[in-house]
Amino acid sequence: MATSPIRLGFGFLTVGGWTLISRVLGFLRDILIARYLGAGGVAEAFLVAFSLPNMFRRFFAEGAMNTAFVPIFSKKLEGGSDALPFARNALSMLGVFLILFTLLAQMAMPWLVLAMASGFAGDTTHEYW
Repeated sequence: MATSPIRLGFGFLTVGGWTLISRVLGFLRDILIARYLGAGGVAEAFLVAFSLPNMFRRFFAEGAMNTAFVPIFSKKLEGGSDALPFARNALSMLGVFLILFTLLAQMAMPWLVLAMASGFAGDTTHEYW
């Protein structure tokens, strides 16, 4: 079954449009962060804290899971086999893995932050315990 040029163009514009909106909103977020947090230690701590979830999102949402899931799901969908149970199983396993990974990451957070921002080592400016 061939995809019509109109449908392909609509898909291109949809993905491109949402990507453009995402980039503009990300730019606005960065402007607001710079405006309200400035260039001090609080802004640096926020940016490091913001980079960890972004890194994990890149690994799991945009990385291997996406690369492996989409072709297999497409084959099942085009082949007439029931793709919904496959999608449910894949997303359930991803959810379980991410919950366990998040719990482990929270326990290892002092070392993760030290690895991401070694400049904070020994800084007692914002020490709470």
